[in-house]
Amino acid sequence: MSTPTKSLIVVTWDGKSQPLNHIYFDAAAAFDWLVFDYSGKGDLDGLSAIAPKHVLSVATECKGQIISALYKYLQSLNAESNYQYIGIFDDDQSISTSDINKLLFIAHLEQLDVFQPSLTHDSYYDNRQFIHKPGYQVLAADWVEVMCPFYRMDIFNAFALHCIDNISGTGLDLYLVPTIQYLMGKTNTAVVHAVQVKHTRPVRTGARVFSNGKTAVQEIQIMQALSKTLLLQKNTASEDSPAYQKILQILNKESKGDITIADKLGRIVPLFKNIYRMLVDASYR
Repeated sequence: MSTPTKSLIVVTWDGKSQPLNHIYFDAAAAFDWLVFDYSGKGDLDGLSAIAPKHVLSVATECKGQIISALYKYLQSLNAESNYQYIGIFDDDQSISTSDINKLLFIAHLEQLDVFQPSLTHDSYYDNRQFIHKPGYQVLAADWVEVMCPFYRMDIFNAFALHCIDNISGTGLDLYLVPTIQYLMGKTNTAVVHAVQVKHTRPVRTGARVFSNGKTAVQEIQIMQALSKTLLLQKNTASEDSPAYQKILQILNKESKGDITIADKLGRIVPLFKNIYRMLVDASYR
């Protein structure tokens, strides 16, 4: 069976505002759109102008439930045979169709397994290692955020099975997905700095308590414990191997919860670096 070259791009929608209003449609899409109405009660007739390939309307609280609903829906479509990658954008992320095309082209060229675009310097963010780095096309990473991730479809299907009780989606990016990748032998993970996305809204999970009675930090801890269990149950590699030691380092890493003051101050440094580079460049013109 030939490997599919088309991908599926999911964009969430609140069911009230103009759908896909943060997407700049400047080129024909080399992928299929799926609009996910997370209100579960949006007017789907309003999507006729966009004409997405797929529309899914399910009331959800956060990214973990969205991933679970997507998994159930895509199982009926045999999506693994039809799509190479699945990318998931929230409705507060600004990017163009041509940039998504370019992102997928680079991922196919580099044979990436899991990846994300870099974040613009004026984005709201949790982890500054994903902020755009000028001069780089692709930089390897141990993991990518659940904010705007791209996965090979078989990797998505493998980890989504374990997200049923995770509402926020936190913890699956840092712990679960890298564990599944390691077990599948598909660990080519990167941030694509040739493409940028802007996150326009402050991160809102924080100390929020979800309907399961848990906070995002508690769900991170559950994902960490689950990932360690999966590794112990299925691992057959030597404990001395670099790959095994690397996944252990990830699984033993403590997650920070809310953004620290140091992280907030860290936003200033890349900005000054960019200003300096622009001044240097200008002096040579």
